[in-house]
Amino acid sequence: MLKNTFLLLLISISLTTSLFSQQIDCYTIIAGKNTTSDGSILVGHNEDDGGPEMLVNWFKVPEKKYKKNDSITLLNGTKIPQSERTFSYLRFQVTKQKFGDAYLNEHSVLICSDACASKEDTAKGNIGYYLRKILAERATSARNAVKLAGKLIETYGYESSGRTYTIADANEAWMLSAVKGKHWIAQRIPDDETAIIPNYYTIQEVDLKDSANFLAAPDLIEYAEKRRWYNPEKDGNFNFRKVYGDSACNIADYNIPRHLAGINFLSEKQYNENTVLPFSFIPKKKINKKDIENILSSHYEGTKYCKLPENKNPHKNQIRGICDYNTQFSFVAQLRSNMPAGIGSLIWIAPYNGCLFPYIPLYLGIYDTNKKVRLSNRNFAEELQFKNEQNNLEQFTQHAYYQFNEYVKFIEENYPERIEEARIFKNLVETKLDRNQKKLENSVLEVYNSYPDDTKKILTDYCNRYFDTILRISKQIMQTN
Repeated sequence: MLKNTFLLLLISISLTTSLFSQQIDCYTIIAGKNTTSDGSILVGHNEDDGGPEMLVNWFKVPEKKYKKNDSITLLNGTKIPQSERTFSYLRFQVTKQKFGDAYLNEHSVLICSDACASKEDTAKGNIGYYLRKILAERATSARNAVKLAGKLIETYGYESSGRTYTIADANEAWMLSAVKGKHWIAQRIPDDETAIIPNYYTIQEVDLKDSANFLAAPDLIEYAEKRRWYNPEKDGNFNFRKVYGDSACNIADYNIPRHLAGINFLSEKQYNENTVLPFSFIPKKKINKKDIENILSSHYEGTKYCKLPENKNPHKNQIRGICDYNTQFSFVAQLRSNMPAGIGSLIWIAPYNGCLFPYIPLYLGIYDTNKKVRLSNRNFAEELQFKNEQNNLEQFTQHAYYQFNEYVKFIEENYPERIEEARIFKNLVETKLDRNQKKLENSVLEVYNSYPDDTKKILTDYCNRYFDTILRISKQIMQTN
């Protein structure tokens, strides 16, 4: 009995150490193109970072040309040759964070990530913050981005303990798991399956001979053997998660319930805490973006994991929820190959929590994002990235995120009563947007080839109008209560 008590104490200490020593946050869902109702690849993501007082900028960054000898300077001073031409992209910049940004480039390549602690304790690395930006600037497809990321990691070394990047385009989706140092592995999500990742590695048994579905650092297995993390005779088939993953992170209660809840929402086969959760699975029905939005907005309602505090605020649930107080934005990327990328690829985004705000569209083909949700000077925003004392929300009261933050605090002051009005607002906006989407896209497709500038203007005005709508109504809700 004493031995078991001591073991539980060690596990508890290990979990606490793992949780507070790293940014263990974020949540992602990837639906293969044959699993969705419209044939798109859908990627849902909650970006969870630190707390609710951060400045978040939404940018449309244009393509840019560089001189032959130009370079990128990493945070530690390491220089990487710059590409002579970079692609345009949507960027969601979370200041104060190295790993919070999400990107969608002109080739419909989407990049977001989830922290995953590894057991690596000796390796060093140089690249971290700039990895996804380089991919957005240079990648022509998801597979191309995976190969480019692998080459960068092998050349410069990865900086943080571990992380899994979701990299998708309109044709296929991948997860790339990086380990501190020069080791990485990537697995393609099958077209007929869906994958979910909280904050541990989910890539398990691999077949490195199958280069159509797996890509990896060449010495991934040999290095694990050298470190005595893996013994083929004793351990059997190589399992990346078991071999490279942090053991405390793999059993943490901020991971398993979120992973389990998402899978059981979509899967015909139901799982429990005692079963090995799959890398990917066949969903019980065709998935649409609303299904993914519902998961991203979940607080475990109706399950044993819903353990609300006294004030009934689900974002302070005793067990960390999928929709959390750390959520800076929530999105569903809709990536379609049957129309031009500027129209066919878009991000449905909710500032902060998906349970509080409508998911509104940002088409890849817009001129720019709404000026109220970005600093006017991108270079200034970049300079502020790690100047924590200079990029707090109270210093930018005209920025939309200041008001959105006030709205979140307002709802959470009395969540049980105020959430009803927020839900009505959210549902009305989303219903109208869903009804209008096909009509809008048909109209811009008619003029796309002959009048591309008009197409951009129509999409920009449409997206900006709905952004202004949620800004205006959220303010009205606060003023009338």
